[in-house]
Amino acid sequence: MKGFTQNGLFPSNGDEINNQVTLKSFYSNAIKTTFHRGAILPHRSEVTEVIEKSALSIELSYYKTTFGKKAWQQIYSYPKVGVSALAIDLGNPKVLGNGFGVFPFIELPLNHAKINWSFKIGYGLGYIQKPFDREKNYKNVVIGSPINALIYANMLGNIDVSSVLNTSFGLSLIHFSNGSFARPNLGINILSINLGASYSFGKKKPFIKSKLDKRDHLWSKKLMFGFGLKEIPPAGGPRYWVSSYSFNMMKIRAEKSSFGFGADVFYNSSLSDLLVRDSSAASSSIDNFRLGLLAMYSFDFGKVSVSVGVGGYVISNYKGNGSIYSKLETRYAVSEKIFLRLAMKTHIAVADFIETGVGYNF
Repeated sequence: MKGFTQNGLFPSNGDEINNQVTLKSFYSNAIKTTFHRGAILPHRSEVTEVIEKSALSIELSYYKTTFGKKAWQQIYSYPKVGVSALAIDLGNPKVLGNGFGVFPFIELPLNHAKINWSFKIGYGLGYIQKPFDREKNYKNVVIGSPINALIYANMLGNIDVSSVLNTSFGLSLIHFSNGSFARPNLGINILSINLGASYSFGKKKPFIKSKLDKRDHLWSKKLMFGFGLKEIPPAGGPRYWVSSYSFNMMKIRAEKSSFGFGADVFYNSSLSDLLVRDSSAASSSIDNFRLGLLAMYSFDFGKVSVSVGVGGYVISNYKGNGSIYSKLETRYAVSEKIFLRLAMKTHIAVADFIETGVGYNF
């Protein structure tokens, strides 16, 4: 039987037991060190004011190999899961200082050959040493809070040196943002090339290939609620309550993914103030509501799903940030009916707010 493993094909003498094929064994744990060299991207003209030198990073990771005990692990060709820590020299010690981060991740195999390509993605918490301060650090026009969300993506080429040693090279993007919880919030985007080396250890285990039940390609309905806080310019002002009320129709497209459509009702208590500021006209609380329609695509990992959605406002009195919005959302199934959710809503490359909440399947 042929298939994928870290080193190429499944062994030809794999034993079939109870509709399972036991594959070649691999170590279950690994540690990895990765060095990044890159630069902060000037995605807005204001960002160029804080860019001085190259951004240098060191990343330490611990990961576990999945072996197919759960269906999604086999469907995604036995990805690695783990946690990484980052320390970053942002290239401007006076204005930005250093950056730090810690995040869980999943590394998805894309092929299996002499150079094994994979895609590593994760998000967690980031720390910026010198955020904006009106008196002490007014030149930092990109980040207004020390604690931020961190999003990490890395396209990797992996080469096995031995059964326990592996080297990698890649191109990564690291993003810091507080979701407009504090201004300024233009965000920091670091594009870099990287080199890494890993050491595997622990008990050797075999990959398992089972006959999996196919998911029914049915439509499901979801009701969701979320809430958060945000700040609007100028920095140091009040924080405003935001919430969302959503209805989604999702259909399982394949064993890995789903797609769907939805309607969002947003309540953003800052919009009435923005309308008065921008137009000098009277405003009311009804102006804080927006109605949007969106399409979304979801990648499903067992109880966890990660979706990307793009939508447009069909009712919105405030026009200041355009008519298009997007959402990056993670959902975790607590039960068959109830799930928790964490989402970031943006307008193009500018964060609107981060929200957390719950949802119900029916």
